[in-house]
Amino acid sequence: MSLGVSLLIHNRYRKRIRINKMKKLVILTFVLAGSFGASAQYRLNAGASVGPGATMFSLGAEREFNVFSEKFHINPGVRLSVYNGNDLEYITAPAEYTANDDQVDTITQYSVQNNFANLYVRIGYDFTEKLSLSFDIDVVGVSFGGESDYKSFGPGKALQDKGPVPANQSVVSSPTALNVLLVGDNDLGSLNSTLSLTYNPTKRIGIDLGAGLVFTEYTTNDKIGYDGNDRFRNKAMMGYLGISYLFGGK
Repeated sequence: MSLGVSLLIHNRYRKRIRINKMKKLVILTFVLAGSFGASAQYRLNAGASVGPGATMFSLGAEREFNVFSEKFHINPGVRLSVYNGNDLEYITAPAEYTANDDQVDTITQYSVQNNFANLYVRIGYDFTEKLSLSFDIDVVGVSFGGESDYKSFGPGKALQDKGPVPANQSVVSSPTALNVLLVGDNDLGSLNSTLSLTYNPTKRIGIDLGAGLVFTEYTTNDKIGYDGNDRFRNKAMMGYLGISYLFGGK
């Protein structure tokens, strides 16, 4: 057998080995991906919140991730919150003004109807198979809802010092469109956060009891506030009762 023929056979043999290795790698990748998908867990949750002059209903879905141990998890998700209220006070929202009480103005809304869809994250710890504690908070999203007439406008001292404030202003407001978690009064828009204790009567079903802090924000169609501010926020502490169901996984 000539040297050229030997080299040709050798190269074909090496190529066949590489193809077989690639096939095995592809098969292994699909097996691992399938195993990952099979073990994935998703939680669907629904709940109702009640606070002074307001109610809220929420529906969310999240992906469960265990970190550090089987007991500790961080879950990203998406949630729709539907907020309704009457005779609620909304105060100046931007942090640059809230640091000085004299620069804080107040509008009282006849009624509000605010819907906000946000990405959120939940951090939780399982004490036992039956009992767990978690905290969730909205991170970013959008709000939408109808316009609202305000019942009254209470100018702060800084605005009053600038001169008479018109008593009858034709001003309406609507939910601030963009929601972003920036910490404290730096936040933008409407955001929901809840601390919950969960009891699991079964491995799939959870009953949640907790309390939440809900920010809702409205933007007026005219810059009626101090220094031309048009953003106003309500902060509400609300009790929470919910139920959740776990899909997939173990």
